Amino acid sequence: MKGNILNMSSDRPWLEQGLAALPAPLAARVRLFRLAVASGAALRNRLDRSMAATGVTTQQAALLQFIEACGEAPSLGAVAQGLAMTHQNVRQIAAALERKGFLQVEVDAQDRRMRRLRLTDQHRRFWSQRNPDDFARVQDWTAGLSDAEVAQACTLLARLFASVRAADDAP
Repeated sequence: MKGNILNMSSDRPWLEQGLAALPAPLAARVRLFRLAVASGAALRNRLDRSMAATGVTTQQAALLQFIEACGEAPSLGAVAQGLAMTHQNVRQIAAALERKGFLQVEVDAQDRRMRRLRLTDQHRRFWSQRNPDDFARVQDWTAGLSDAEVAQACTLLARLFASVRAADDAP
């Protein structure tokens, strides 16, 4: 992209749509929102394409990684809350992953109405084989940023994420 990176009117006019009439600080915030959405969609699309042959989608991968980070088998509701998804969406993704052999949906021993998601050995083998190549792809996709810029972006996006989540949790 030539020129100022914030001048998106030439190749991404929708990112600037309607911003000229706004005060500069508000326009910058709307632009940030649009860039975050567009970047997330572009990265998700890239990862979906790179994983297409495996039959695992980016959304399924995120759910599996979230479950793994929980340490023990979380409930469907906990996963839905943690990933800001509907209970129904998590149930559908979990059913697909169960059919593929990546997890087991189990009835909770204490509360028979609750379902817990338990990862399988197939899940662990799959990611131990994939992660090195996937991590290398991510490094390539973010090569336009220095290590310091990546650290700064992580800090800022984490603050934004925390702010959005806090607003979601407010009464």
